[in-house]
Amino acid sequence: MAPYWLFQLQLFPWLPYLVYQAKKVRKSSPKLPSQSSLLTLGQGEKHVLLLGESTVAGVGASTAAHTLAGNFARLLGDSYQIETIGKKGLRVKDAFSLYQLHKKIRTTSTEGVILFLGANDCFLLTSPQEFKQELRSLILQIQVETNANWIYLAAIPPVHLFPAFSEQIRAFLSKQRAYLQREMEALAANDHKVIYHPIPMDLQPEFFSADGVHPSDLGYQKIAELAIEKMAL
Repeated sequence: MAPYWLFQLQLFPWLPYLVYQAKKVRKSSPKLPSQSSLLTLGQGEKHVLLLGESTVAGVGASTAAHTLAGNFARLLGDSYQIETIGKKGLRVKDAFSLYQLHKKIRTTSTEGVILFLGANDCFLLTSPQEFKQELRSLILQIQVETNANWIYLAAIPPVHLFPAFSEQIRAFLSKQRAYLQREMEALAANDHKVIYHPIPMDLQPEFFSADGVHPSDLGYQKIAELAIEKMAL
């Protein structure tokens, strides 16, 4: 992979156009509500924290039952309690502060933590070095705070495949995502508690909601099913 500074050099002349395109997409896309920003499901003894960006907040789902939280609660069963803290636009550097602000379940026996982050760091072109430091800090803080047995780190959503974006935006997002993904993979390889999970790239149109960015009910179902399979719970 080429040095990141070279990617930045290639990107720079395109920035005004890409900013214009991004604003155009934001203006024209349907504004879908969050269905699970702060949601606790189940009363089981095994506590699981679900923390992250708009996918955790359930943007694009029709109801709370069809969000990641709803699907995890259904798949994991009555022995689990899912505490969900999600926010649209969340970046890695702000995730722990959001958790501290909204955490409700105080327990010393957290089974695991599920993290869905990185899309917004792609959109806002967080450098790989910053991303690595921020993600490492988040995982260390979460480990200390929750004493979790494991941390599931989902791959960055396939931002370069979102139907709402132009071909030019997709091309640059694909490269940006690859740089950040490499940092995720390296971090997980050096921490036995971290379960890193790539996302299959053969996504069908029905995977996406009406805005062409967030998952549909079917998309959330598939993501949750893949995650549970990887966790082997």
